[in-house]
Amino acid sequence: MLQNDNDIVRGLGFVALYSAYLEEQIDNLLFMLSEVDDLLANLDVAKEVFEERNKIVHGRNYANFDRPDTLKSSRPNTPDRVVEPAELYELANHFNDLQGEIYRPMIFKIPRALTNHGKPNAASEPE
Repeated sequence: MLQNDNDIVRGLGFVALYSAYLEEQIDNLLFMLSEVDDLLANLDVAKEVFEERNKIVHGRNYANFDRPDTLKSSRPNTPDRVVEPAELYELANHFNDLQGEIYRPMIFKIPRALTNHGKPNAASEPE
């Protein structure tokens, strides 16, 4: 803890210096947490995609030869709807893409951030 020596110029210098140190620490923290922010955003997207999956997987899909394929919902008061193979493949690909988005930081960026935690200039190291 700094002791007040009644020197306004020195006090102002400490304010400028210590606030700069705090800014640097916050920047380092935000750099490490940016991967977590990305993960949280991807988890929100995954939640939506799982909801779509639930509608399809927990419903009953009927392949019809003479009319469009039908999805009968398992949820009350939800009307039947047409289901297209393209939407199923799109949903499967969305899951596949999200798996990579969730996995990538876990194998590269988060372990590196934890390894470098507390080292000087860790946040400025190249990826």
